[in-house]
Amino acid sequence: MKNPFELFGLEPNFLLNERELSQKLRSMLQAVHPDRFASAGDQEQLAAMQKTTQINDAYGILKSPVRRAQALLKLKTGMDGAAEITVKDPMFLMQQLELREELEKLSDDKDMNGLLDFSEQIEAMQSEQITAIDSLFNQDALDSDKILAEIHKLQFLRKTLMDTEAAEDKLLD
Repeated sequence: MKNPFELFGLEPNFLLNERELSQKLRSMLQAVHPDRFASAGDQEQLAAMQKTTQINDAYGILKSPVRRAQALLKLKTGMDGAAEITVKDPMFLMQQLELREELEKLSDDKDMNGLLDFSEQIEAMQSEQITAIDSLFNQDALDSDKILAEIHKLQFLRKTLMDTEAAEDKLLD
């Protein structure tokens, strides 16, 4: 796949203007929408469908902070940001355990207000993590191992947030 930043005509930065990204997506999809090639030949229709898929795949990477950070790490250092690593930060591991236990207790207690508060807590932690990752990407000498570890922490927070939303949905059913 082509560099998603380049495909969207964006500078490779971790923080993106999501509104600008959505506007570029709309514009690019309108230009290659398969309906525009309905009367064209098979090859042109196929090319339009492939381009649409590339645009949607690149958008999925750029829209997700975790996937965007992974792509940026690979672009800037060649390191596979999606590689599995063992997180060796004991404070983070303890925090991870405590958050999982708190989520499980709130779910078991069917505590919707507690889940909403917990969700806000995780969102705030996620914002701090995004700021930390952006700061690491803006340093002159990139510490790729540190960035990778921070990406994994952000990934954990995103998963915890998704699990919290699933627990909220389960209570609403």
